[in-house]
Amino acid sequence: MTDAQLLEDIAAFRAALITLVGNARRECLIFSQNLARPLYHDEAVTQALSDFARGSRFARVRILIRDSDPIVRQFHRTNALAQRLSSRIQIRKIQATVDTPDWEFAVTDGRGVLQCDDRERWSGSYHAQNQVRAHKLQDIFERDWDLATTDPNLRCLQL
Repeated sequence: MTDAQLLEDIAAFRAALITLVGNARRECLIFSQNLARPLYHDEAVTQALSDFARGSRFARVRILIRDSDPIVRQFHRTNALAQRLSSRIQIRKIQATVDTPDWEFAVTDGRGVLQCDDRERWSGSYHAQNQVRAHKLQDIFERDWDLATTDPNLRCLQL
């Protein structure tokens, strides 16, 4: 377990997310309100997710969101990437009746953790190695993943 790196702005979150995903080997779990544009629409973040997903046949990204409306209304790079790499990147929407935490997080390979405690100010922490916290967040993610559904609005229609 390493010390936490405290994050206090969107630039720090972006850099930490790119590092987190860049160090992942098999699995990346993202739990988010609506894939906030300042973070997940960023070209470097999308490229890191793309490189990870294409880097190994075992790599997979699973994303849970609460609200798909902002992603549906306006082009979103991460959603477009998920549509192109649908066998490696999945997005599901949490049911409105499911009680979920108000914070956001990303976990990779059961060890790396990025956690946003305050989305308004973008404050939180990054842990390159914290298996205890990663497993707790993974348990939350897995419980909610099983109750989530694929949002038909996020699918790409092939003509």
